[in-house]
Amino acid sequence: MSKAGQIEQQKILRVFKLINLLQSTIGKPVHRLAELLETDERTIYRYFKLLEALGFVVVKEFSKYKIQERPDYLPSSSTYSTFSQEENLWLKGLIESQGKGNLLKDSLLQKLQLKSEVKQGTEQLFKANLGRFVDTIAQAIAGKKRIWLKEYYSLSSDTVSDRLVEPVGFSTDYESIHAFEVESKSMKVFKIERIGDVVGSSEGWKFETKHELPEQALFGFSGKRNFHVKLKLSKKAYQLMQEEHPNAIPFMQVKNRNQYYFDGEISQLPGLGRFILGLPGEVKVEEGEEMKAYLKEQLERGIF
Repeated sequence: MSKAGQIEQQKILRVFKLINLLQSTIGKPVHRLAELLETDERTIYRYFKLLEALGFVVVKEFSKYKIQERPDYLPSSSTYSTFSQEENLWLKGLIESQGKGNLLKDSLLQKLQLKSEVKQGTEQLFKANLGRFVDTIAQAIAGKKRIWLKEYYSLSSDTVSDRLVEPVGFSTDYESIHAFEVESKSMKVFKIERIGDVVGSSEGWKFETKHELPEQALFGFSGKRNFHVKLKLSKKAYQLMQEEHPNAIPFMQVKNRNQYYFDGEISQLPGLGRFILGLPGEVKVEEGEEMKAYLKEQLERGIF
């Protein structure tokens, strides 16, 4: 890449980082933003104008700046608005139906373009950049490689630094990663939106024995699993368990194409018990004396 291209790419990444910093509910003063982005205050003000031209609203509260979230409803006196794709098309059609002599036509169309399509495109570009991070992290997890989280912004310490980590897994919503940080030698959670860039490393994992993921809730309860249960499910129950309790999928299997089973350990009885009692005749407890006793007690008490 040419030097000019590298400079342009740095500018784009700096704008992405500024968006991240301004999304805080507290906000930040201009001098702090300049420090974090390694630039001057005049450049920060120029970026504010760029963001406003793209449809973002940058507000100042108590000498701190932040991006104002668009509310679901705005009073008629407000001058800020964005439109969905359907609204945009309808308004454009209405304006274009006016005669050629209408002097407001071109001006209104340009504002529609500015307020809707440009902002939407910017947000999609920002999300695409985060998607690139996810792809790089996923490859590192599969290959058991270390990565650098460049210019990671810590909300608690209000600092930006590079972190060498061994990525272990994603949160269920893919908004964070669970990773072992080499410097602190501990597992931590890193928000993907606060990462400046993800850079791969040729080094492999060296602390795999210390990698730990948080216990995922199974049937609404998490903790040490003590109760082994084997269930034979109808096709309906099998489908509902997959949809309502996706964490149970690793413990589910199909035999002979039409026999459906759940075979695993659970930490508490009530969650799975409610699922079974909610589908009378669809689930058979083949193994699990504790579960059988729990279901019998609930039926005798007439709770369900």
